Amino acid sequence: MGYDRTAHTVVFVKNTTEAINLLASRIPFARGDVVITTAMEHHSNDLPWRPRAHVEYVSVDRDGALVVDELEQLLHAYRGRVRLVATTGASNVSGYLPPIHDMAEVAHRYGAQILVDAAQLAPHRRIDMRRPGSSRCLDFVAYSAHKIYAPFGSGVLIGPESFFRQGPPGYRGGGTI
Repeated sequence: MGYDRTAHTVVFVKNTTEAINLLASRIPFARGDVVITTAMEHHSNDLPWRPRAHVEYVSVDRDGALVVDELEQLLHAYRGRVRLVATTGASNVSGYLPPIHDMAEVAHRYGAQILVDAAQLAPHRRIDMRRPGSSRCLDFVAYSAHKIYAPFGSGVLIGPESFFRQGPPGYRGGGTI
């Protein structure tokens, strides 16, 4: 996994679902905010957004490929309201690999961040997050460690250290004071 150890931090969680829910709970959504996701998402990257923001979906074509042009159309239609683009790194149904760095570039152009659910991608491909602030940077990556043959019950949410330092601790106790 390519990430900048000085700019990213790794938060250990139980699995991808917990990682995405953790991110969803830490983003300070406001009324009218939008999350754009895709029609090919696992429920773990769909359901956590629904109670927090208005969710729009980029469709897939009859071959299961993402209709990438729709992403920019949705970003334009909801300009200034899109907080996050949440996409799979690899479809668990078709195996399709969305162009995640191209999607990041478009999302950033409209002021949105991007999350890649890499549960299906991490076991098969190297993931280059790129440096935070670069136009093609993946802001957040989540995956379950058992997908890469680590023990069950572990996973990660990787993102900018500065993001995780905002707001109160997610869990209190131990060394949080």
